[in-house]
Amino acid sequence: MEIIEPKINYRRNMPFAAELCRINRQLPHRHAPELELVYCLEGSLNLIACEQDYTLTPGQLHSIDYYDLHYLNGSEDNLTLVFHLDLSKLPNWEDQEYIYYACESNHCFPYQQPAMDKVKDIILSLSYLYFTGNESCTDCTPAVRSLADLLLKYFNWFNYENQDDYMNQELYDRFIRVLKYIIDNYREKITVSQLAGLEHMNRNYFSQFISKTVFSSFSNMVNYIRCYNAESMLITSDKSIADISFECGFSDPKYFYSAYKTLWHMTPTEDRERYLAQYNSAKAVKNSSISLADDAAAVKIKDYITKWHLEKCLK
Repeated sequence: MEIIEPKINYRRNMPFAAELCRINRQLPHRHAPELELVYCLEGSLNLIACEQDYTLTPGQLHSIDYYDLHYLNGSEDNLTLVFHLDLSKLPNWEDQEYIYYACESNHCFPYQQPAMDKVKDIILSLSYLYFTGNESCTDCTPAVRSLADLLLKYFNWFNYENQDDYMNQELYDRFIRVLKYIIDNYREKITVSQLAGLEHMNRNYFSQFISKTVFSSFSNMVNYIRCYNAESMLITSDKSIADISFECGFSDPKYFYSAYKTLWHMTPTEDRERYLAQYNSAKAVKNSSISLADDAAAVKIKDYITKWHLEKCLK
């Protein structure tokens, strides 16, 4: 199956782009080096990305990571703001490839809600500037930087299950180092003792550290990264399940099946068939999405911003 990587239209070399559209059925695709923020303004939207399957309703927002395979299917009355942030323009770009984000309205703790509101404020404001062609009239750098900082502090996977906004920088740095090592070496045999040694830690203490992260256990962490890469092979190649399992570091295809079903809630074969069905149905649709012209999009966004702020004032 051919997976497209749409080229994003960054105007005047800005690090963000926006599109206001009515989405029908999308072809499976992915973006690099973009982080995508999907903001449902009207109607509803079904989002499939890796192991996630969500229905977004008006006012809900969801992030899609760098290089995640995904597609969207919208209701007839949906109006969706699709916002792309060029990660390669951010400081420490080399680390962005190893960071998973979870900016999700349907998984938002009370301490995250003010940050979520700020994320929405920023992408709505930047989108309005984008549609009116006024990006050059205002220095957007502080707003873009603030958006990136909010996503990193409140919505990265390290603090996905936290109950407050405190982030221990030492533990965060360790988490990223471990994640980076596994992503770079997932095809090889990786053990707890090996990683504990690299971090100069006792094996039991290291296991306790991982158990307090979103992955719950070291095996889940390794299996997730292996399954993530396996999905790409499943969708983009005709390789057998057994070959993919070995290429992704699993010692036995049966173990691969078990891990995949646990993490993706379906078998590798079912996932491959799901994407193929979407690909075929989307190919049969004349228009996968209809983008509003800039002037019409600017009016819609302005009206939505007014409504959004009135609602906040009445809370």
